[in-house]
Amino acid sequence: MADTSDPMANAPAELAAADPVTAAALAAIRAAVPDAVVEVEMGGKHPWIGVTPQSLRAVCRLLRDDPALRYDCCHLISGVEWPAPADGEAQIDVVYHLASYVVRQDPSYRTRAEKNDPFLALKVAVPLAKPEVPTVMDIWVGADWHERETWDLMGVRFTGRAELPRILLPEDWPGHPLRKDWEYPASYHGVPIIPPEGM
Repeated sequence: MADTSDPMANAPAELAAADPVTAAALAAIRAAVPDAVVEVEMGGKHPWIGVTPQSLRAVCRLLRDDPALRYDCCHLISGVEWPAPADGEAQIDVVYHLASYVVRQDPSYRTRAEKNDPFLALKVAVPLAKPEVPTVMDIWVGADWHERETWDLMGVRFTGRAELPRILLPEDWPGHPLRKDWEYPASYHGVPIIPPEGM
């Protein structure tokens, strides 16, 4: 039977009011992995927790194994490329959307928070010049295809796994097509490529 207890019982009131799902995870991460959190966005429909690449695996194991949270599903991994700010370097945010099929949120949460879904978003910022994060495939086996897609299209390398084959494109496809600097090749194995109209 699904656990219907409210995991927000120990979260600070001001965070719970913003988004109880994210607040519960944030409280657990700060207690167990104190140096992990580097940035937090609690407002709006898409709150998230930013963690360091070095702490990612410890945070993910905590979120999966904590009996009050039990994030047993890595629902999605994606990459977002950001242009370089005036005083820094370009980066990619690797975004993890996690879900629990064991711990169910209090239904009233859907009416008291702007974000009204059960997903938890984690972000890991990595430099565009060397976008690497450790794999979480051994924590959630379903992360395999998500990591492969993010490698294939965004060029993020997931370290610590035996292989990282492309999933949508041929292994010898030039570059990673969702990167901002990617350009259509003129041809592929002698076959001319006509970019979509407007490209």
